[in-house]
Amino acid sequence: MSKKVALFCTNFLPWSQTFVYEELQHHVRYEAEVFANQRLNEDRFPFENVTLGGRFYTLTRRSRAFEKRFEQESFDVIHGHFGPGSIYALYYAERYHLPLLCTFHGYDVPLLRSDKRFRPEFLRYGFLGKRLLNRLTLALCASTELREMVIEMGVPAERAVCWRLGIDLSRFHPVEKNPSKSLDLLCIGRFVEKKGFEVALRGFAHALHRGLDGHLTLIGDGPLMGRLKKVRADLDLGQKVTFAGTMTQAELASRLQSADVLLAPSVTASDGDRESGLIVVKEASASGVVPLSTWHGGIPEIVEDGVTGFLVPERDAESLGERLLLLQDGGLRAKLAKAARQKMEREYDIRDRIAALEQYYDEAIERFGREG
Repeated sequence: MSKKVALFCTNFLPWSQTFVYEELQHHVRYEAEVFANQRLNEDRFPFENVTLGGRFYTLTRRSRAFEKRFEQESFDVIHGHFGPGSIYALYYAERYHLPLLCTFHGYDVPLLRSDKRFRPEFLRYGFLGKRLLNRLTLALCASTELREMVIEMGVPAERAVCWRLGIDLSRFHPVEKNPSKSLDLLCIGRFVEKKGFEVALRGFAHALHRGLDGHLTLIGDGPLMGRLKKVRADLDLGQKVTFAGTMTQAELASRLQSADVLLAPSVTASDGDRESGLIVVKEASASGVVPLSTWHGGIPEIVEDGVTGFLVPERDAESLGERLLLLQDGGLRAKLAKAARQKMEREYDIRDRIAALEQYYDEAIERFGREG
Protein backbone atom coordinates (compact mmCIF):
# COMPACT_ATOMS: atom_id res chain seq x y z
CA MET A 1 0.00 0.00 0.00
CA SER A 2 1.52 3.29 -1.09
CA LYS A 3 -1.27 5.78 -0.35
CA LYS A 4 -3.32 6.70 2.72
CA VAL A 5 -6.98 7.56 3.15
CA ALA A 6 -8.45 9.24 6.22
CA LEU A 7 -11.90 7.72 6.73
CA PHE A 8 -14.39 9.81 8.72
CA CYS A 9 -17.55 8.43 10.28
CA THR A 10 -19.54 9.77 13.21
CA ASN A 11 -19.10 6.64 15.34
CA PHE A 12 -17.05 3.54 14.60
CA LEU A 13 -19.15 1.45 14.33
CA PRO A 14 -22.91 0.88 14.79
CA TRP A 15 -23.89 -2.73 14.17
CA SER A 16 -25.98 -1.72 11.17
CA GLN A 17 -22.99 -0.19 9.31
CA THR A 18 -21.09 -3.38 8.55
CA PHE A 19 -20.54 -2.13 4.99
CA VAL A 20 -18.05 0.47 6.29
CA TYR A 21 -16.03 -2.27 7.97
CA GLU A 22 -16.14 -4.47 4.87
CA GLU A 23 -14.59 -1.69 2.80
CA LEU A 24 -11.79 -1.23 5.32
CA GLN A 25 -10.98 -4.94 5.29
CA HIS A 26 -10.54 -5.18 1.53
CA HIS A 27 -8.33 -2.25 0.57
CA VAL A 28 -5.38 -3.19 -1.62
CA ARG A 29 -3.57 -0.02 -2.71
CA TYR A 30 -4.66 2.33 0.08
CA GLU A 31 -4.09 2.14 3.81
CA ALA A 32 -7.03 3.49 5.83
CA GLU A 33 -7.11 5.23 9.18
CA VAL A 34 -10.46 5.85 10.87
CA PHE A 35 -11.40 9.15 12.52
CA ALA A 36 -14.54 9.05 14.67
CA ASN A 37 -16.24 10.51 17.70
CA GLN A 38 -16.81 7.24 19.58
CA ARG A 39 -15.69 3.61 19.35
CA LEU A 40 -18.65 1.20 19.33
CA ASN A 41 -18.82 -2.60 19.14
CA GLU A 42 -15.04 -2.96 19.11
CA ASP A 43 -15.27 -6.70 19.66
CA ARG A 44 -17.40 -7.04 16.55
CA PHE A 45 -15.40 -4.58 14.44
CA PRO A 46 -11.75 -4.90 15.45
CA PHE A 47 -9.54 -2.40 13.64
CA GLU A 48 -6.20 -1.04 14.79
CA ASN A 49 -5.96 2.36 13.13
CA VAL A 50 -8.72 4.32 14.87
CA THR A 51 -8.36 7.83 16.34
CA LEU A 52 -11.13 9.32 18.47
CA GLY A 53 -12.03 12.99 18.52
CA GLY A 54 -12.12 13.69 22.22
CA ARG A 55 -14.32 15.66 24.56
CA PHE A 56 -15.23 18.75 22.52
CA TYR A 57 -14.99 17.30 19.01
CA THR A 58 -18.70 17.23 18.23
CA LEU A 59 -19.08 20.84 19.40
CA THR A 60 -16.10 22.37 17.60
CA ARG A 61 -15.44 19.93 14.70
CA ARG A 62 -11.82 20.10 15.87
CA SER A 63 -9.68 17.56 17.67
CA ARG A 64 -6.11 17.83 18.90
CA ALA A 65 -5.77 14.08 18.41
CA PHE A 66 -6.88 14.39 14.79
CA GLU A 67 -4.58 17.31 14.11
CA LYS A 68 -1.66 15.40 15.57
CA ARG A 69 -2.33 12.48 13.22
CA PHE A 70 -2.66 14.74 10.19
CA GLU A 71 0.65 16.39 11.09
CA GLN A 72 2.35 13.02 11.62
CA GLU A 73 0.98 11.29 8.51
CA SER A 74 0.78 12.33 4.89
CA PHE A 75 -2.79 11.50 3.92
CA ASP A 76 -3.60 11.55 0.22
CA VAL A 77 -7.39 11.76 0.40
CA ILE A 78 -10.25 12.09 2.90
CA HIS A 79 -13.40 9.97 2.65
CA GLY A 80 -16.51 10.57 4.76
CA HIS A 81 -19.41 8.16 5.23
CA PHE A 82 -22.86 9.83 5.35
CA GLY A 83 -23.41 13.55 4.91
CA PRO A 84 -23.57 14.49 8.62
CA GLY A 85 -20.32 12.64 9.36
CA SER A 86 -18.62 14.27 6.40
CA ILE A 87 -19.21 17.71 7.92
CA TYR A 88 -16.40 16.82 10.34
CA ALA A 89 -14.20 15.64 7.47
CA LEU A 90 -14.82 18.97 5.71
CA TYR A 91 -12.81 20.94 8.27
CA TYR A 92 -9.74 18.72 7.81
CA ALA A 93 -10.01 18.70 4.03
CA GLU A 94 -9.99 22.50 4.09
CA ARG A 95 -7.26 22.87 6.71
CA TYR A 96 -4.87 20.36 5.15
CA HIS A 97 -5.82 21.07 1.53
CA LEU A 98 -6.87 17.53 0.60
CA PRO A 99 -9.39 16.03 -1.82
CA LEU A 100 -12.68 15.06 -0.18
CA LEU A 101 -15.14 12.30 -1.06
CA CYS A 102 -18.43 11.57 0.66
CA THR A 103 -20.54 8.44 0.35
CA PHE A 104 -24.23 9.38 0.57
CA HIS A 105 -26.26 6.40 1.76
CA GLY A 106 -29.91 7.47 1.72
CA TYR A 107 -31.36 9.64 4.47
CA ASP A 108 -28.55 12.18 4.30
CA VAL A 109 -29.48 13.75 0.95
CA PRO A 110 -33.25 14.34 1.43
CA LEU A 111 -32.40 15.50 4.96
CA LEU A 112 -30.89 18.67 3.49
CA ARG A 113 -34.31 19.51 2.00
CA SER A 114 -36.26 18.64 5.14
CA ASP A 115 -37.13 20.69 8.21
CA LYS A 116 -35.54 17.82 10.12
CA ARG A 117 -32.15 19.40 9.34
CA PHE A 118 -32.90 22.06 11.96
CA ARG A 119 -33.19 19.53 14.78
CA PRO A 120 -30.31 19.81 17.27
CA GLU A 121 -28.66 16.57 16.18
CA PHE A 122 -28.57 17.70 12.53
CA LEU A 123 -28.22 21.46 12.94
CA ARG A 124 -24.56 21.61 11.93
CA TYR A 125 -25.30 19.54 8.82
CA GLY A 126 -28.22 21.82 8.00
CA PHE A 127 -26.02 24.91 8.10
CA LEU A 128 -22.89 23.43 6.50
CA GLY A 129 -24.45 20.98 4.04
CA LYS A 130 -24.30 23.37 1.10
CA ARG A 131 -20.68 24.15 1.86
CA LEU A 132 -19.92 20.43 1.93
CA LEU A 133 -21.56 19.88 -1.45
CA ASN A 134 -19.60 22.77 -2.95
CA ARG A 135 -16.29 21.49 -1.56
CA LEU A 136 -16.64 17.81 -2.53
CA THR A 137 -14.15 16.48 -5.03
CA LEU A 138 -16.44 13.49 -5.65
CA ALA A 139 -19.87 12.52 -4.34
CA LEU A 140 -20.33 8.74 -4.18
CA CYS A 141 -24.09 8.16 -4.29
CA ALA A 142 -25.45 4.77 -3.29
CA SER A 143 -28.24 4.89 -5.88
CA THR A 144 -29.11 6.63 -9.14
CA GLU A 145 -31.90 8.45 -7.29
CA LEU A 146 -29.44 9.96 -4.80
CA ARG A 147 -27.09 10.98 -7.60
CA GLU A 148 -29.91 12.84 -9.31
CA MET A 149 -30.75 14.56 -6.01
CA VAL A 150 -27.23 15.82 -5.31
CA ILE A 151 -26.96 17.12 -8.86
CA GLU A 152 -30.24 19.01 -8.37
CA MET A 153 -28.71 20.45 -5.19
CA GLY A 154 -25.73 21.87 -7.05
CA VAL A 155 -23.06 19.18 -7.32
CA PRO A 156 -21.72 19.17 -10.91
CA ALA A 157 -22.71 15.98 -12.73
CA GLU A 158 -19.07 15.08 -13.40
CA ARG A 159 -18.41 15.09 -9.64
CA ALA A 160 -21.37 12.83 -8.76
CA VAL A 161 -21.13 9.08 -9.39
CA CYS A 162 -23.45 6.18 -8.67
CA TRP A 163 -21.59 4.02 -6.17
CA ARG A 164 -22.50 0.37 -5.55
CA LEU A 165 -21.50 -0.98 -2.17
CA GLY A 166 -20.17 -4.51 -2.45
CA ILE A 167 -20.42 -7.60 -0.27
CA ASP A 168 -17.96 -10.35 0.56
CA LEU A 169 -19.28 -13.21 -1.55
CA SER A 170 -17.00 -15.69 0.21
CA ARG A 171 -19.16 -15.30 3.34
CA PHE A 172 -22.50 -16.06 1.68
CA HIS A 173 -23.26 -19.36 -0.02
CA PRO A 174 -26.47 -20.76 -1.50
CA VAL A 175 -27.37 -24.29 -0.39
CA GLU A 176 -29.83 -26.78 -1.80
CA LYS A 177 -33.23 -26.50 -0.14
CA ASN A 178 -36.34 -28.63 0.08
CA PRO A 179 -38.71 -27.00 -2.44
CA SER A 180 -41.85 -28.31 -0.74
CA LYS A 181 -41.18 -27.35 2.89
CA SER A 182 -42.93 -24.59 4.79
CA LEU A 183 -41.58 -21.19 3.72
CA ASP A 184 -38.91 -19.72 6.00
CA LEU A 185 -39.24 -15.94 5.71
CA LEU A 186 -36.98 -13.22 7.14
CA CYS A 187 -37.01 -9.48 7.74
CA ILE A 188 -33.61 -8.07 8.73
CA GLY A 189 -32.80 -4.53 9.79
CA ARG A 190 -33.49 -1.70 12.20
CA PHE A 191 -37.07 -1.38 13.36
CA VAL A 192 -37.70 2.05 11.85
CA GLU A 193 -40.40 3.33 9.51
CA LYS A 194 -38.44 3.21 6.25
CA LYS A 195 -37.82 -0.54 6.57
CA GLY A 196 -41.54 -1.18 6.05
CA PHE A 197 -41.72 -4.11 8.47
CA GLU A 198 -45.31 -3.33 9.39
CA VAL A 199 -46.15 -3.77 5.70
CA ALA A 200 -44.27 -7.09 5.83
CA LEU A 201 -46.44 -8.28 8.71
CA ARG A 202 -49.64 -7.26 6.97
CA GLY A 203 -48.56 -8.83 3.68
CA PHE A 204 -47.61 -12.02 5.47
CA ALA A 205 -51.02 -12.10 7.17
CA HIS A 206 -52.71 -11.60 3.78
CA ALA A 207 -50.84 -14.61 2.38
CA LEU A 208 -51.56 -16.78 5.43
CA HIS A 209 -55.28 -16.13 5.10
CA ARG A 210 -55.04 -17.42 1.52
CA GLY A 211 -53.31 -20.64 2.40
CA LEU A 212 -49.60 -19.82 2.72
CA ASP A 213 -47.64 -22.27 4.86
CA GLY A 214 -44.78 -20.31 6.38
CA HIS A 215 -43.09 -18.63 9.33
CA LEU A 216 -41.68 -15.09 9.51
CA THR A 217 -38.68 -14.13 11.66
CA LEU A 218 -37.80 -10.48 12.30
CA ILE A 219 -34.11 -9.96 13.06
CA GLY A 220 -33.09 -6.62 14.51
CA ASP A 221 -34.15 -4.03 17.01
CA GLY A 222 -35.22 -0.41 17.12
CA PRO A 223 -37.78 2.16 18.24
CA LEU A 224 -40.73 0.47 16.50
CA MET A 225 -40.34 -2.84 18.34
CA GLY A 226 -43.43 -2.19 20.47
CA ARG A 227 -45.48 -1.11 17.48
CA LEU A 228 -44.53 -4.20 15.47
CA LYS A 229 -45.38 -6.55 18.34
CA LYS A 230 -48.76 -4.86 18.66
CA VAL A 231 -49.41 -5.35 14.93
CA ARG A 232 -48.47 -9.03 15.31
CA ALA A 233 -51.04 -9.34 18.10
CA ASP A 234 -53.72 -7.37 16.25
CA LEU A 235 -53.30 -9.59 13.19
CA ASP A 236 -53.46 -12.71 15.38
CA LEU A 237 -50.20 -13.99 13.93
CA GLY A 238 -49.29 -15.72 17.19
CA GLN A 239 -46.65 -18.39 16.68
CA LYS A 240 -46.27 -17.54 12.99
CA VAL A 241 -44.00 -14.53 13.70
CA THR A 242 -40.84 -14.54 15.84
CA PHE A 243 -38.72 -11.59 16.99
CA ALA A 244 -35.15 -12.91 17.15
CA GLY A 245 -33.22 -9.80 18.24
CA THR A 246 -29.95 -8.70 16.67
CA MET A 247 -27.34 -11.08 15.28
CA THR A 248 -23.66 -10.94 14.40
CA GLN A 249 -22.65 -11.06 10.76
CA ALA A 250 -21.62 -14.69 11.11
CA GLU A 251 -24.98 -15.55 12.66
CA LEU A 252 -26.82 -13.70 9.89
CA ALA A 253 -24.86 -15.52 7.19
CA SER A 254 -25.74 -18.85 8.79
CA ARG A 255 -29.40 -17.89 9.22
CA LEU A 256 -29.68 -16.81 5.58
CA GLN A 257 -28.60 -20.25 4.41
CA SER A 258 -31.72 -21.84 5.84
CA ALA A 259 -34.16 -19.14 4.67
CA ASP A 260 -36.26 -19.10 1.51
CA VAL A 261 -37.42 -15.49 1.13
CA LEU A 262 -36.27 -12.10 2.42
CA LEU A 263 -39.03 -9.53 2.89
CA ALA A 264 -37.59 -6.03 2.46
CA PRO A 265 -40.63 -3.78 1.77
CA SER A 266 -38.85 -0.45 2.22
CA VAL A 267 -40.87 2.78 2.11
CA THR A 268 -40.23 6.51 2.03
CA ALA A 269 -40.68 7.56 5.65
CA SER A 270 -42.92 10.43 6.69
CA ASP A 271 -39.85 12.65 7.20
CA GLY A 272 -38.42 11.80 3.76
CA ASP A 273 -35.93 9.19 4.98
CA ARG A 274 -35.34 6.46 2.41
CA GLU A 275 -33.09 3.60 1.44
CA SER A 276 -30.43 3.66 -1.24
CA GLY A 277 -29.02 0.21 -1.89
CA LEU A 278 -29.92 -2.35 0.77
CA ILE A 279 -26.92 -4.45 1.81
CA VAL A 280 -29.13 -7.14 3.31
CA VAL A 281 -30.87 -7.63 -0.04
CA LYS A 282 -27.46 -8.23 -1.63
CA GLU A 283 -26.47 -10.66 1.12
CA ALA A 284 -29.74 -12.55 0.76
CA SER A 285 -29.37 -12.69 -3.00
CA ALA A 286 -25.83 -14.05 -2.64
CA SER A 287 -27.16 -16.71 -0.23
CA GLY A 288 -29.83 -18.05 -2.57
CA VAL A 289 -32.63 -16.33 -0.65
CA VAL A 290 -35.22 -14.75 -2.92
CA PRO A 291 -35.69 -11.01 -2.21
CA LEU A 292 -39.24 -9.64 -2.15
CA SER A 293 -38.90 -5.88 -1.97
CA THR A 294 -40.31 -2.59 -3.28
CA TRP A 295 -39.95 -0.10 -6.09
CA HIS A 296 -38.02 2.22 -3.82
CA GLY A 297 -34.71 4.09 -3.85
CA GLY A 298 -31.87 2.04 -5.26
CA ILE A 299 -33.52 -1.34 -4.68
CA PRO A 300 -34.60 -1.82 -8.34
CA GLU A 301 -30.90 -1.61 -9.24
CA ILE A 302 -30.29 -4.67 -7.02
CA VAL A 303 -33.46 -6.69 -7.61
CA GLU A 304 -34.61 -7.31 -11.18
CA ASP A 305 -38.35 -7.80 -10.90
CA GLY A 306 -39.36 -11.28 -12.04
CA VAL A 307 -35.72 -12.21 -12.76
CA THR A 308 -33.83 -12.21 -9.45
CA GLY A 309 -36.78 -11.56 -7.12
CA PHE A 310 -39.99 -9.55 -6.96
CA LEU A 311 -40.78 -5.86 -6.43
CA VAL A 312 -44.10 -4.39 -5.36
CA PRO A 313 -45.28 -0.79 -4.83
CA GLU A 314 -44.47 0.83 -1.49
CA ARG A 315 -46.94 0.14 1.35
CA ASP A 316 -48.90 -2.36 -0.77
CA ALA A 317 -49.35 -5.23 1.67
CA GLU A 318 -51.81 -7.06 -0.56
CA SER A 319 -49.40 -7.17 -3.51
CA LEU A 320 -46.65 -8.33 -1.17
CA GLY A 321 -48.87 -11.15 0.05
CA GLU A 322 -49.81 -12.18 -3.49
CA ARG A 323 -46.12 -12.42 -4.47
CA LEU A 324 -45.52 -14.56 -1.40
CA LEU A 325 -48.18 -16.96 -2.62
CA LEU A 326 -46.37 -17.21 -5.96
CA LEU A 327 -43.13 -18.00 -4.14
CA GLN A 328 -44.64 -21.19 -2.73
CA ASP A 329 -43.50 -22.66 -6.07
CA GLY A 330 -40.14 -24.24 -5.24
CA GLY A 331 -39.09 -24.32 -8.87
CA LEU A 332 -39.70 -20.59 -9.25
CA ARG A 333 -37.77 -19.85 -6.07
CA ALA A 334 -34.81 -21.89 -7.29
CA LYS A 335 -34.79 -20.10 -10.65
CA LEU A 336 -34.91 -16.63 -9.06
CA ALA A 337 -32.30 -17.55 -6.43
CA LYS A 338 -29.83 -18.78 -9.05
CA ALA A 339 -30.21 -15.59 -11.10
CA ALA A 340 -29.84 -13.47 -7.96
CA ARG A 341 -26.56 -15.12 -7.00
CA GLN A 342 -25.22 -14.65 -10.53
CA LYS A 343 -26.12 -10.95 -10.45
CA MET A 344 -24.24 -10.50 -7.16
CA GLU A 345 -21.19 -12.18 -8.66
CA ARG A 346 -21.30 -9.90 -11.71
CA GLU A 347 -22.01 -6.59 -10.02
CA TYR A 348 -21.42 -6.60 -6.26
CA ASP A 349 -18.28 -8.59 -5.46
CA ILE A 350 -16.49 -6.58 -2.72
CA ARG A 351 -13.11 -7.10 -4.39
CA ASP A 352 -14.29 -5.48 -7.62
CA ARG A 353 -16.07 -2.70 -5.75
CA ILE A 354 -12.98 -1.82 -3.69
CA ALA A 355 -10.88 -1.77 -6.85
CA ALA A 356 -13.41 0.73 -8.23
CA LEU A 357 -13.36 2.75 -4.99
CA GLU A 358 -9.58 3.02 -5.09
CA GLN A 359 -9.85 4.21 -8.67
CA TYR A 360 -12.19 6.96 -7.46
CA TYR A 361 -9.59 7.89 -4.86
CA ASP A 362 -7.03 8.12 -7.67
CA GLU A 363 -9.40 10.25 -9.72
CA ALA A 364 -10.12 12.57 -6.80
CA ILE A 365 -6.41 13.07 -6.10
CA GLU A 366 -5.71 13.77 -9.76
CA ARG A 367 -8.69 16.11 -10.13
CA PHE A 368 -7.87 18.01 -6.94
CA GLY A 369 -4.24 18.43 -7.97
CA ARG A 370 -5.26 19.65 -11.41
CA GLU A 371 -7.81 22.13 -10.12
CA GLY A 372 -5.80 23.28 -7.13
